[in-house]
Amino acid sequence: MTNPNIKEDVDFVIRAIDNPKNKSIHLKPLKNLIKNFQKKWYDLMGPGVADFYINLLNKKYQNDLQHSKINERLKDR
Repeated sequence: MTNPNIKEDVDFVIRAIDNPKNKSIHLKPLKNLIKNFQKKWYDLMGPGVADFYINLLNKKYQNDLQHSKINERLKDR
């Protein structure tokens, strides 16, 4: 097994969040993906070390969530 790389994991989660095919049904699994990332890196490096990345992912999730809600409302018009 290769050494884990936090940057690769962050990039993977960001790609999942940024996927243009995401729909509202994907929101809970995306949030779970962020929680899994947090658990993995807390287990590997201890609490607090990955907090910068976890905050980054949560903000990205929130921004994309707001953006997708706006787009869904515009589609309904």
